[in-house]
Amino acid sequence: MKYAQIEIEEKLRSLASMMASDLGDEAAQGMKLDYDRAAKKYADLFAKSEGDDSFSFFYAPPDSSIRVTFIDFKGQVLGESETDYQTMENHLSRKEIQEAIKGNIGQDIRASHTLDVDFLYIAAPISSTEGIARVSVPLNRIKHINQMIWLYALVGILGGLLFTIPLAKKLSSSVTKPVRELINACGEIAKGNYFRRVYYHANDELGEMAKNFNLMASKLENTVKDLTEQNAKVDSILKSMQGGLIAVNIRQRIILINTMACDILGIPYHQGILGMNLIKLVRNQQINKVLRDSMEKNVPQMELINIEEKIIRVYANPIKGHQNENMGGIVTMLDITNIKKLEQMRTEFVSNVSHELKTPLTSIRGFIDTLKDGAVNDPEVAGKFLDIIDIEAERLSRLINEILQLSEIESMKQDRNIEDVFLKPVIDEVFSILQQSAEERKVGLHADIAESVSIQANKDKIKQLLINLIDNAIKYNIENGSVTVKAEQAGGKVLISVRDTGIGIEKEYLDRIFERFYRVDRGRSSELGGTGLGLSIVKHIVNLYQGRIDVDSDPGKGTEFKIEIPD
Repeated sequence: MKYAQIEIEEKLRSLASMMASDLGDEAAQGMKLDYDRAAKKYADLFAKSEGDDSFSFFYAPPDSSIRVTFIDFKGQVLGESETDYQTMENHLSRKEIQEAIKGNIGQDIRASHTLDVDFLYIAAPISSTEGIARVSVPLNRIKHINQMIWLYALVGILGGLLFTIPLAKKLSSSVTKPVRELINACGEIAKGNYFRRVYYHANDELGEMAKNFNLMASKLENTVKDLTEQNAKVDSILKSMQGGLIAVNIRQRIILINTMACDILGIPYHQGILGMNLIKLVRNQQINKVLRDSMEKNVPQMELINIEEKIIRVYANPIKGHQNENMGGIVTMLDITNIKKLEQMRTEFVSNVSHELKTPLTSIRGFIDTLKDGAVNDPEVAGKFLDIIDIEAERLSRLINEILQLSEIESMKQDRNIEDVFLKPVIDEVFSILQQSAEERKVGLHADIAESVSIQANKDKIKQLLINLIDNAIKYNIENGSVTVKAEQAGGKVLISVRDTGIGIEKEYLDRIFERFYRVDRGRSSELGGTGLGLSIVKHIVNLYQGRIDVDSDPGKGTEFKIEIPD
């Protein structure tokens, strides 16, 4: 198509040059030139020439004749083949005219203001004169040629299609159908349907391909099945592990990690975590160092590290190949925070028990030694010392009993002596037991509980729970204070509240009041006869029945213990 336009441009250049040469020769011979007459003559001549040219005749559309125009160097039109030249405007500003004035062959494509059609203009200077010969042709000729080329191309394509359709159908039935079946089978296997097979039994290359494809699919199915089973086993093992596990290759890229390891390290688990560099993922220098030392030295390593108030025991082991070469490393992490806390609690418990037992025993032995030294002969002193020994012995007995009670409750996984316990009679019984102590301290006891409120539990343990709470509320109350006990059933639970108007507890101590032997004010607790085990026993009784206990306290205003136990 571009070639057709170039051919027309070359033809017009030849025509413009020919006219400029002819008129230049006539002017050199002194002949008077009639430009308008010459324009029409040349236009007719070109039209006849095109009519004899079978190629041009075949391609030339109607109204596509070559226009001839003569212009002087001032832009004045001297002659025109298709219109009255005297009515035409000045052409000096035209691009092709400017080029011709410079002595070159000018060219331009633009719309004709006279005919309102896009034209290709070629202008050449006329020698021996100040004139310009210009030829132009409408671009619809080029468009027409392009249309004819497209027409021939379309006819050729359609003819080719009509010839190849029968052949294509034949090839489709013999070649493309089994190939398409192979493609569909590959697509289904790619989607996970490893049972797919191809049924084509011809004794040709496609038949051999189908046979090998089915063999490959069968082996792939078995391989994927084995891998799936192995991955499921490994995944189940990793998820059921109590500790965290991370395996890396020799470049410390993660090849295996379980969710417990992510939980311990505080990182979200996702599929993209595999393949990541351990150093970039785990921002803990101690873990990275333990693993690096294990891999470099090719020996196991162990270290205790702290991660966000958790104590983690880290084991690092190298991964060894067939020839004992290092292929990576494995890190296992075990959260031993609770174990360490239990060890510390056991140590503190033994220490506290020893101290609590030693104190009354020391006091008893001291007074006995004093009596032996002669005080026994003084009836007044001896009686006073014996009363103190009796008090200390009672304190020692109470301490031992509470230790045994606590030990019994801690060792119980489930209380089997369960009955329907109505709380109103139990609270009345507890009040009667503690009434004397309350009167001595001028503390009023009040109960707000319906007769129907009941709980499935062991009556003695519920009674012990209430005695410990109410006794503490009396001991740490103020003169003319009060203790109020409430109980109700709501939402499948029994809600028990023990509130006093006593001295209260500072917030900084609330988290520790249920620990064994913990006393907010040790001096005052000892004076009041407390062992430091009462609230710990209460906590374990509540836990025995899958309940919960909370405490609210306002120093100087009082304390409230709130218990929820499923009914």
